[in-house]
Amino acid sequence: MSPDELRYYYALYLCDGIGAQRLIALRTYFGDAERAFKASAKQLEKTPGFGPNLAEQCVASKTEALETAENHLDMITQDISILTFFDQAYPETLRNIFNPPALLFYSGNIDLLSSDRNIAVIGTRTITDYGRRITTELCKTFAQHSVTVTSGFATGVDTVAHRAVFDAGGSTIAVLGSGINVIYPASNKSFAKELIASGRGLIVSELAYGARPDAKNFPWRNRIVSGLASASVIIESDDRGGSMITASITLDQNREVFALPGDVDRPMSRGPNLLLSENRARPFRSAVDILKAMEWLDSDSKNTQKPKKNNRVGLSAIQEQLVAILDLAGEPIYIDAVVERSGVDVQTALVQLLELEFNDVIRQLPGKHFSIIF
Repeated sequence: MSPDELRYYYALYLCDGIGAQRLIALRTYFGDAERAFKASAKQLEKTPGFGPNLAEQCVASKTEALETAENHLDMITQDISILTFFDQAYPETLRNIFNPPALLFYSGNIDLLSSDRNIAVIGTRTITDYGRRITTELCKTFAQHSVTVTSGFATGVDTVAHRAVFDAGGSTIAVLGSGINVIYPASNKSFAKELIASGRGLIVSELAYGARPDAKNFPWRNRIVSGLASASVIIESDDRGGSMITASITLDQNREVFALPGDVDRPMSRGPNLLLSENRARPFRSAVDILKAMEWLDSDSKNTQKPKKNNRVGLSAIQEQLVAILDLAGEPIYIDAVVERSGVDVQTALVQLLELEFNDVIRQLPGKHFSIIF
């Protein structure tokens, strides 16, 4: 789309009452954005989805919308571009969803939008140690199999997923619930720059330049997260979390949903467990289960996930007892509980736990809590 055409297209996007569907309808009906922008209210009424009130509302807001559009386009830096629904590079996976975005601001490697292998990894902002561990392991393996990971760049599962696949040498797409120049949360600003500079990251947003991260934006953003991917993986979520909305959207898009099983009394496992109990999602034990289901499991030795070394071989009797306690607990437990259940003194328990930690059998968490690794 030419710069002049884009100016009118974006101005229409900013007009009152014009969303993605109506903008696409306008451009399609009139043939180009300038003719649509300069159309009278009577002419606009003939466009599918328009009535007299909406047409008048649109015309009344045109002058201000064009001025705002020109100001925004003047402020956009060289590392930010705009992709429209009518551009050849617009991804087919997104074009075919219900209500596809009419435009995308982007920064980074645009080729990632057309990745043959793309998985959405999503979940709660209040990620647990369990969720963090599984997300990291999943995304490292996805990176080994050239799977692009898409998520929403929020705190919690999203950021863990982006970081894990990126650190493993893979590629990732971050879909914002704010304007392309408003990185939220602010703690991800330096990471965003790192993604863009690497050539292995892409940041996108359909929201107007400078748009704030309002709560209403995030559920709407999720249709893009799932729309870019062939399947969505739900790590952790309450049964009413935003990830549950994304799961429903993914199913509406006729795409696969995978969910991480968790303890029935674990709050952040309620959502995935509900999806599994209703047969709306497939369970998985590791990334290999997902890769097999998607027929993406590479057979060459470089990309095949290697089995973990059994670090439990050769444990002492006390160490086996401590491991059994953590296994049964199923969650991080405090050192006092370990001591009480094992019957050994605190000093002995700490020494043995430290050795187990060195051997990658357990991990120590803040506050002298301990959990099993595998």
